[in-house]
Amino acid sequence: MWQKRPWLGLLVVALMMFGSGGWVFNPANKPAGGFVWSRFQTQKIQEEEASLAKNNYCPTGGCVIRLDEVKLQPVNALRGDILTLTTKYTLLTSNNLSVPITISRELVVRGKSLGRVKAMNSNNSSGTYVQTMNFQIPVDAEPGVYTLITRISTGFGMGEKSIEFLVN
Repeated sequence: MWQKRPWLGLLVVALMMFGSGGWVFNPANKPAGGFVWSRFQTQKIQEEEASLAKNNYCPTGGCVIRLDEVKLQPVNALRGDILTLTTKYTLLTSNNLSVPITISRELVVRGKSLGRVKAMNSNNSSGTYVQTMNFQIPVDAEPGVYTLITRISTGFGMGEKSIEFLVN
């Protein structure tokens, strides 16, 4: 199959790097009324040796996943605005072993979940990574305080952080 369609391999690599994108939170079950998430982009910002040293990693500790930081810009937004979500995480493994990672996000308003999206970054090796994605607030979104919950997990553990933003 790869010999007949060499471009297919490039497409697979691009999807792994930039994600599947096009996610929609549709709280009102409206065909186009949901929060639309763009493709994500993941970049390794710190290699294995620097990450291991910075975190005093001991190989006997097994695989460690740490959700270092979740940022959202802007945190005060208007309906129709595009927000940028940045997720920074560190993966530590012995022998630079590659491990599948799942990053999921859930949007909550007034205690009610509007939905959950999942991004799979398979086979990341030791290091520190930053994942960036944009999402647009629907023009008919309810005003109020929203909570965005980000979870990162491997088969060995998980981390979670919440961030709030205001829609006017």
